This record gives sequence, structure tokens and C-alpha cells, in this order.
Amino acid sequence: MRNLPIGPLDAGQRLDKYLSRVFREADKGFLYRMLRKKNITLNGKKAEGGERLAEGDTVTVFFSEETFAKMRGGSEAGTARETAPAARPAAGGQMPPLSVIFENEHILIVNKPAGLLTQKAAAGDDSLTDRIAAYAAARGGPASAGFTPAAANRLDRNTSGLVLAGKTLPGQQLLSFLLRNRMTEKYYACLARGRVEAPFTSVLYWRKDEEENRALISEKPQEGARPIILKAEPAAHLQGGTDLLRVQLISGKSHQIRAQLAWLGHPILGDGKYGDPAFTREISHRTGLDLRLQLLHSRTVVFPSPERTETAEPVSETARALWRELGGRSFTAPYPVYFRRVLEALGGSDGD
Repeated sequence: MRNLPIGPLDAGQRLDKYLSRVFREADKGFLYRMLRKKNITLNGKKAEGGERLAEGDTVTVFFSEETFAKMRGGSEAGTARETAPAARPAAGGQMPPLSVIFENEHILIVNKPAGLLTQKAAAGDDSLTDRIAAYAAARGGPASAGFTPAAANRLDRNTSGLVLAGKTLPGQQLLSFLLRNRMTEKYYACLARGRVEAPFTSVLYWRKDEEENRALISEKPQEGARPIILKAEPAAHLQGGTDLLRVQLISGKSHQIRAQLAWLGHPILGDGKYGDPAFTREISHRTGLDLRLQLLHSRTVVFPSPERTETAEPVSETARALWRELGGRSFTAPYPVYFRRVLEALGGSDGD
């Protein structure tokens, strides 16, 4: 028999979700069978799995030591520090550094470099999520049972900028809640072809060609298409017919900014999929720079005040307290070196 006390970092989640995190090698059928047979109880009583855990609760597990260890995946503690995947070492054997914009006990905000996957596409890939997990493991600190720190939002491989990550379960709960309900304000900077004379709002329709991994944009609704919205305004008119645009992403679909701006006649400089290759070559020749990456940067995120909503909030008190701490704050990621070089070569200034 093992007693698993519920602390503040594990409170607020459903019992079945908690069990799946703690016993990550067990399938759901096994866990529900153990609940039905009272081999797993909550506060000494039979449980169904849908109960919401509170700080001070106790989950009791009547497993053999062998079964307990096997279902935990061979880890007694099962914490993020012990289960964090190893990030691929950089040249010279050093761990790739994270550019940390903000950190507290529960969340990380990092500045992702262009060229790095947010999440793995294949087993051997280097990814920002693995680097975040390794960073959190090295830093230590409190951890939620069975939880591994991970990115809460995703950027394309060749897009740089802000990525939010939960270090603990309450941190991930809050970020997931805010992102899912589109409550954060997200602003991007990009270098695009053409002149934009005034701020505008664009409402179009998006669907995904999965085979080609390409966003398809239309002006009118089509079967399977979903509405997409962005707002854009000129931040600077640059040389060579290029504008620095400030883009607010209202919806959030794969490749949306790149595909939507291209459809509007303002393809992003350096974008190999939706861009204008001739224009990219022209600017490359003008600046003397090799433009192989799209000039799109996730620049600023603004967290909403908790008073903005009267709907259901994140389920744990720890997550609600974290929201109160972050509410109304904004965070900005500096431009990467290559973005700044192109911007300055075209007569602009990064403003940092």
C-alpha cells in the first residue's frame, strides 16, 4: 500500500488525470479497473475517477511494490526532474542555452531561436520542449507528480520569439486555459513586401492541406475552412519596398500569419513556402545578407487581468494566484541577431 498526499501543485485536477500522470505506464482501462475494485481510493473511499482533487486529499494505492514501480515507469518519485528528457548538447558538449525572458516557480517565458523545433517531429530531433525540461530539471525546485515541463504554445521551426512553458502543473493549467480561450494578446513583428499605409483587420478562411503541410486561404467560406483574423499596422517603411509590420494574431492556425499576409499581397521576407522568392533575392542582393529564414518574430505577449472574465477560471487556487500575479503584465522578446541585421540594413531600428 502507498499513500500519495495531494499538495498545492497537484490540486485542482481530476483524479483520473492525476493517476495517468503518476502511473504513466498504465493504460486507462487498468486504472479504471483498479478504481472499481477499490485498489485505488480517495480519502479512504471508493472513487470514480472524475473527482476533483484538493490540497490535503490522499490517494491510496493498493499495488505490490513491483506493480507500483512498473506502472510508474521505474521511477519512485516520478517528478519532472527525474523524467525530463535530455536535450541534445551543442557544439563543444555544452547544453544549449535558453534565452529566458521571465521565470518564476511555475512558468517560463523563453525566446526561441529560428531553426529550432518547438516539439519533436522525430525521435532524434532537438526541440525547445526538451531543452525546457532539461533546464527545469537542472534548476530543481518543486515539481508536480508525474508532470514534465513543456511548451504551452508552438511556433514554426523558422519563426523566432516568445514561447510560454509550464514548469509545474498549475503553471501549465493556467497557460493552457488562457491560450485555449484566446485571452492572451500576442503580437508579432515581420518584414513584409509592399507598403501598408494604415492599420487594418483581415478576416479570411483557413484550411490545411495535411499532405503538403500547407495552409490554404480563401476569401469566402469553404467546406472544412475556418475563419481566421489578424490585425496589422505599419511600424516602419523601409528601403527596397519593405515594411516592418506589427501583427496581432486574433485566431491562431498553423502558418496563419505567413499564409494570410501572402494572400493579402504582403509575403514575409525569406519565407520559403509562402513568400516571394524573387523579392527575397532582390533584398538579399541589396543588403548583402543571406536570407534563408523567414523574418517573422513573436515579439510581445500581454496577460489578461483576472477581472476580464466571470467564467470558469483555472481549477486550482495555485493557478488562480499565478494569474493574479501575471495579470496585466507584458513581456517582449528582443529581435534575434539576423532579424536585427536585416532590419538595420534596410534603414530601420530595432527599438530595443
